[in-house]
Amino acid sequence: MIIFGTRGVKSTLAQGNFVCPQCATSEAYKHKKVTKFFTLYFIPVIPLGRMGEYVECQRCRGTFVTRVLEYDPDSARNEFQSIYEKAMRHTMAMIVLADGEIDDNELKVVLEIINKFGHKDMTMGELVAYIFEVQRNPENIDTYLRKVTPSLNEHGKEMIIKCAIAVAAADGQVDQSEILSIKEMATAMEMSAMHLKGILSEMTEKQTSFSTN
Repeated sequence: MIIFGTRGVKSTLAQGNFVCPQCATSEAYKHKKVTKFFTLYFIPVIPLGRMGEYVECQRCRGTFVTRVLEYDPDSARNEFQSIYEKAMRHTMAMIVLADGEIDDNELKVVLEIINKFGHKDMTMGELVAYIFEVQRNPENIDTYLRKVTPSLNEHGKEMIIKCAIAVAAADGQVDQSEILSIKEMATAMEMSAMHLKGILSEMTEKQTSFSTN
């Protein structure tokens, strides 16, 4: 009796180190391919073509598509930081503009926030020019927030909301238009109404003119 068939045979194309998505650290990997073979008496005899490739972490044994080797954590971190800074600038500018007035005290708080969380400091002149540009070409307040939300933990979301409340309160009161903008921010970041209410209570308990309705 002649026994024949086909099966996949694994072989290593390359190996080295990469940032494993599961381990979240630099680990050894093997870049493997699977070739389909015609077998005779269970012995691979004739290659019939490549079935696929994958990368295997040598620590957790997780397997990934080969483009995982192109992942650069520093580049990804810098890209996130850039979008995060845009989100902070844009949302803080929209809070300043929400009540229809550009208050000097609000500008000072915005400038402090932007320079605290950004890599490149802005001057007051640059901030005012930016806010006027946003006023001329308004975008939704969640334009950049939706892009950073998947990478933010609860503390990060709270920080953005608290910064917005600080800006809104800088002129002595938080009005309804500013509250609506802050609620839009919370929605964009998938924050629950109860969570937002807790932050508002914490940040505005001394604001006698404040209303959450």
